[in-house]
Amino acid sequence: MKKILILLIFCFLTSFSSLGASESQPVLEKLDSLEKFISDLSFRILALEKRIISLEERIFLEATKREKQPEHIPENIEPSGDDFSIEDVTYETQYNGTVFRGRITNNTNSDFQYSLFKITVYKKDGSVAGSNDFYILNLDRHSTRTFEAKIHDATKEEFEKYVIEFTKGS
Repeated sequence: MKKILILLIFCFLTSFSSLGASESQPVLEKLDSLEKFISDLSFRILALEKRIISLEERIFLEATKREKQPEHIPENIEPSGDDFSIEDVTYETQYNGTVFRGRITNNTNSDFQYSLFKITVYKKDGSVAGSNDFYILNLDRHSTRTFEAKIHDATKEEFEKYVIEFTKGS
């Protein structure tokens, strides 16, 4: 990217000198227009970076959704307790699924730009009724963020309990 920018500057400078701008005023005007052009390019680069980050998030989410989901509740499941606090969780049936809302507090000593959580709902017989991943952005240490996650094809009447787990973060 720097090479392209240097090449553009070089092209503009050579075109300025070939235009015969011997007075200082036209040269300053051309330098101002060059500065505006470079500023515009930097804004476009920032927009491209944002698009790339958005695509990376989508790819990351799709990859985690492909992971195999457990069929039964593990015998030795222990909540992480001190790592994340999950509070004020409510859920309601919407269409053919259930929407969960609540708050998650990061009790770790790490800041997470992206943090991935998994919510799993279990039937009375212990089998999995449904599961889904959800993201929370900018979950800094000791901060609290709200979340919303939907479990498709599982209404609140079809499951007995739910588990929310931290999957990974960066």
